[in-house]
Amino acid sequence: MIRRVLLLILVAGLFPCAVEAQAVQAVVETVAVEAAPSAFAVVDETESARTNWTESYIEARGQAVPPAGKEKLAQGKLLARRGALVDLQRNLLEYLQGVRVDAKTTMKDFMATDIVRTEVQGMVQGVEILEATWDGEVYTVVGRIRLEQLRRALEPALPEKPHPRPLPSPPAPAKKGSASYTGLVVDARDLPLIPAMTFRIVDESGKEVYGLASVDKERFLSSGLCDYHSSLDYAKGAPRVSDGPLVVKALRVEGPENVDIVVSNKDGARIRGSAYDFRVPCRVSVVKR
Repeated sequence: MIRRVLLLILVAGLFPCAVEAQAVQAVVETVAVEAAPSAFAVVDETESARTNWTESYIEARGQAVPPAGKEKLAQGKLLARRGALVDLQRNLLEYLQGVRVDAKTTMKDFMATDIVRTEVQGMVQGVEILEATWDGEVYTVVGRIRLEQLRRALEPALPEKPHPRPLPSPPAPAKKGSASYTGLVVDARDLPLIPAMTFRIVDESGKEVYGLASVDKERFLSSGLCDYHSSLDYAKGAPRVSDGPLVVKALRVEGPENVDIVVSNKDGARIRGSAYDFRVPCRVSVVKR
């Protein structure tokens, strides 16, 4: 109970112009339900929120009931809706703080800086509403923010920043045995990998193979370092890596938090040596259970 009260105070701090009025009014209610997550999606979730790492969004839910004595009045329904939106914003803020940014930090660490905190304020206040339902007793709202929004909020505060890079020419149609791969698929299904906003792939000698230093800034911001899947067969044919990806087996994950991935020296050389540098446009998929 104390934790939820503190979170409500924090939400109020993010929205100084009255949480139950102006902040709620700023929410863009589009009520447009999107397709269900893929059967091969990688999803982290709690009771009231979840991250879909495959489809690149964070979704949360809020609920409220009318005040006592106003259950049957139109005003009661309106107040329940307002309460549900505040609950959604509170739940989203609580969940966002735990989203892993890299092997060492979470969003909570970055929200200590003014620039990130301001951007998070805008995201939470402007959360897109997907569903708004009233069953006569409880008002429920479901809202979503895109991971792209989160990456753009974080980028100025990242200790290692991606830079603009010239994009390589599109790869020619893949040929069997060719050293020109159209993308990379990392098989980490047998490892306790934790998805994160940023990560590194290193070889056995510790040399970085893939990470923020390898990519074009705008491609990273728009699509992230990778997408995550739970099916290797599906990942090998996914549009992100096209029709001729290099498939490598991860040897292990590294602490803290099992975010970074280790591949063999041989596979590291194959990744670096591809005639088409798929790292720059972030044409990478990671497979985990």
